Amino acid sequence: LLTVPLQIIEFYLILAAIAAVAASLFWRLLIASVVMLVAGYLGEVNASDATMLWVCFGIGLLAWFYIIREIFVGEASEINANSGTAASQAAFKALRMIVTV
Repeated sequence: LLTVPLQIIEFYLILAAIAAVAASLFWRLLIASVVMLVAGYLGEVNASDATMLWVCFGIGLLAWFYIIREIFVGEASEINANSGTAASQAAFKALRMIVTV
């Protein structure tokens, strides 16, 4: 349960090391990751109810899509592309692929 929020913290720390990053970016990504995890948990707990399962799956999927959008084309991606060293950009891209897969 801690893996995704920790990855979100890593994204923020990588970006904060290379540029001035608004705290709102961190909170948006962290809230989306918590929504994704809570929806997944509720879907598992209520797996016998097919409707609840699919609703929770959909909510979790939307939160994951938000995270993916933010790190590929959103503010986080723009900050990474416009700032930093080759090493920080490589770290960001590697972490981005881990979250995607």
